[in-house]
Parts: sequence; C-alpha cells; structure tokens
Amino acid sequence: MIYADTSFLVAVKVRRDNFHVVAADYSSDNQEAPWLWSPWHRIEVFNTVRQLTRHPDARRRLQQAEAKALIHRLEADVRLGYFMHLEADWRDVLASANELSAVHGYSLACHSADLLHVAFAREISAETFITFDEDQLDLAKAAGMKVVRPGKN
Repeated sequence: MIYADTSFLVAVKVRRDNFHVVAADYSSDNQEAPWLWSPWHRIEVFNTVRQLTRHPDARRRLQQAEAKALIHRLEADVRLGYFMHLEADWRDVLASANELSAVHGYSLACHSADLLHVAFAREISAETFITFDEDQLDLAKAAGMKVVRPGKN
C-alpha cells in the first residue's frame, strides 16, 4: 500500500508542476499497487490545488476552472477505485502526530501538515510513503517508514 503526500499527488495531476514528469512516471510504473486516500488528503490536496490559483509565479498558477476540474478528476479517481479510501481513528492519528513531534520536533523540520501525513500513513499501516518534500521524507524515515522520493531513489 502506497501513501503519497500532497506534493506527489499534486505533481501527478498538475502538468506544470516541477516534478510532474517524474511523478507521472512513478505513478504509471506502480499503477497496480494500492494507492491510499484519506480524509486528510481531501483537505490538504484540494486546498493546495485551490491555492495554486493564487501562486505568485504566473507560469505555475492555475485558473479557477482548471483547479475545479482537477479536484473533480481526483474525486472521480477516488470514486472509481484508483485510490483505496481508508479511515483511521483521528484520536489515534493526532496522538501519533503529537508523539512524532515530541520525538523528532527538536531535531527535524516538521510542519503540522507533515506530522499528520506521516501519522495517518503509520496508523493505516502504509507500506511506502512517497513525497517530494525533503523535510517530510526525513520525518517519515525517522518514523521508521519505507520512503520514496521519486527521481532520487
């Protein structure tokens, strides 16, 4: 089971993302594996797509219609089963995120969103954690997860 973070999922779907080609290639090469989707993805990924309509670099900025269409395609992908939608007990996810912060927060850069991704992935027993975010990759690795940074691994 593969848990992809926001940086990876956005890169797969947004053609003008710096990591689009490597993300699309990795996704295609691993299409038979179960890809996980969580309620946290719905918030983080969709909000990131919406925020791309405000991107300061006009070359990376999405038009609102593009963002809405991308969100619609992701929702359809989940409904069609391209992602395995899993739930976790959020009390356990939040406790795990807090534990990760207590153990690694002094030595690693870890934003709250990163803590939630890694904690959720651990709680649902994801086998692989995929990200382009180096800080999040370090946190997932420190948490004992198998990590992949496409293009580098």
